[in-house]
Amino acid sequence: MGDTMTAGLSVAPTADDMAAVGGVPERMMAAWAANDASALAGIFTEDGTMILPGDVFKKGRDEIRSFMADNYAGPFRGTSVFGAPLDVRFIDSGTAVLVTQGGVLLPGESEVAPEREIRATWILSKRADGWFISAYHNSPVRVP
Repeated sequence: MGDTMTAGLSVAPTADDMAAVGGVPERMMAAWAANDASALAGIFTEDGTMILPGDVFKKGRDEIRSFMADNYAGPFRGTSVFGAPLDVRFIDSGTAVLVTQGGVLLPGESEVAPEREIRATWILSKRADGWFISAYHNSPVRVP
């Protein structure tokens, strides 16, 4: 993540916060690889939101968990995701904005296919037990 993790800072984060914020996408990748809807929903705050391409808007861990469980049983079965940080900015000591690029990997793939490549914006909030997603939104890099 290098210098991109300090680009555009509004406040100076601690080294622990830098590492924890950078680890949130890794937590999502691990939950997705396990097709674990509960673990993925647990990365969000209780009232967190998830917006995906199309007409997908989910609010709260229960809606996110249900949506992901349905999709892990269907179109996301056996898939994984990849996301690399492009930029992070700490708004204050408890709020960070993270931008990543990545996408869904089909079984056997090691690179995201161009048609599935996305950029995502993550609004992260610090809680007593770590950093969580308050809002997540992604959009395709290439519009068909």
